[in-house]
Amino acid sequence: VDMVGYTLPEEAVPSSALPSAEQLRVKPTMELLLDRYLNSAFVHDWPGDDKNDDDDAENVHYEELTVVKLDSKPYDPYQHFSAVLMNTTQVEQGRNFLLQLHYTTDQEEGSTYFQRILPQIRSANPIRRQGTAGTIRNICLEKDSSYWLLNVVQVTKDILYPLAGPEELDVDEKRGLHPDLWLEGPDKIREIDATTRLYLVEAILLLCSSGRKSRERLRLDRVYVILKWADMVEESEQVSECINECVQYLRRDEANTEEGSSDAFVANAYNRIMSSTTAAKQIRGDGKEDA
Repeated sequence: VDMVGYTLPEEAVPSSALPSAEQLRVKPTMELLLDRYLNSAFVHDWPGDDKNDDDDAENVHYEELTVVKLDSKPYDPYQHFSAVLMNTTQVEQGRNFLLQLHYTTDQEEGSTYFQRILPQIRSANPIRRQGTAGTIRNICLEKDSSYWLLNVVQVTKDILYPLAGPEELDVDEKRGLHPDLWLEGPDKIREIDATTRLYLVEAILLLCSSGRKSRERLRLDRVYVILKWADMVEESEQVSECINECVQYLRRDEANTEEGSSDAFVANAYNRIMSSTTAAKQIRGDGKEDA
């Protein structure tokens, strides 16, 4: 915990990096490690980078890149920092570190470290994906941040992307889904690591339990569609049970509402969107005709 925003213990600094006695000792901080973790320049000799290297041909395929295989080779020296972030965000101080807004001179809206690490959920490195998924789950523990996560960061698409698969969705299922979740079609590969999938489904469960407004947002984001298809091919009983808990939240009607109200809420919302879009097109069309 003391490491967040401060310094690492002296034992963590290699002796070769120690300055002379006359110089001020500067120790690496979480911010420095995070910058290194997000800097692709430190990733070298990635499997399949050399097209002529037949020895690494088996490693080129996404399905072949497992945590155990990468753990034994120094392709990515900062890959395990994802686990540090996951462990750090188990406590409030660690979550505050990632959720603190930072501003630059040309920014009207601040950004957070959490937003910077979200793209790592799509990394080719399964160690990074697993740690990022765990970090997302821990951040979802902050109920007061659920609105910001769902409506500003729009974290739903990042959570669902690894859970989406190659299944062909019909028009009704695609309605409301982020295009990234279905545009790849049959080439889309679902996350192969069961632990990563579990962390992501647990994140959805935490968001479901954070309040009615959060559940309504998740319904509009069509989370149920992705979970339904994921559960059909899920081999882990633990992940499947967690998916079922999420579905119970998403499919049931809210308290003091009529039967079928949750489905009607989504249908009415998208009907209004379609109506307003059609009206806007008609207005623009009338304007062109007048011109």
